[in-house]
Amino acid sequence: MAALAEVIWWRCYPPIIGSAQVHYMLGRGYALPALREAHRNGTRFSLLRMVGVPIGFSAWRHEPDTAFLDKLYLHPRFHGRGLGRWLIEASCRQMADEGVDQVRLRVNRHNHSAIRAYERAGFFVSGRDCQPIGNGFVMDDYLMCRAEIRGLLLD
Repeated sequence: MAALAEVIWWRCYPPIIGSAQVHYMLGRGYALPALREAHRNGTRFSLLRMVGVPIGFSAWRHEPDTAFLDKLYLHPRFHGRGLGRWLIEASCRQMADEGVDQVRLRVNRHNHSAIRAYERAGFFVSGRDCQPIGNGFVMDDYLMCRAEIRGLLLD
């Protein structure tokens, strides 16, 4: 996942947040020690493979009365094939399986393709949050939400 995040972030995020912030965020949240720590603290990870090759991943954790979808990434070479939607739905099914009925996430407000993908998957913008993350960088995000995901278990 760390190697895949490196590829995806360098392909997708420099135009949105700049190279310096990409470098900072990869080290802060996607390097192996950070991923291991998140796992120890209860984050659940899923890896999407195609013919044995990792092409995407998600990570989520329980929060009071909801779940937080912390990471969801798909290699850009596989965009537009329905695989991102599949990964969103599979992640929501995992949450629903554990009794969660609502999921929240953050998405950079300039990441228009991700916002559209989440909206097509039933998420709506519930707010905006801009918070400092260190080294002079900020996360300027929309907060998005999707409710009633337990209904996915009926499919």
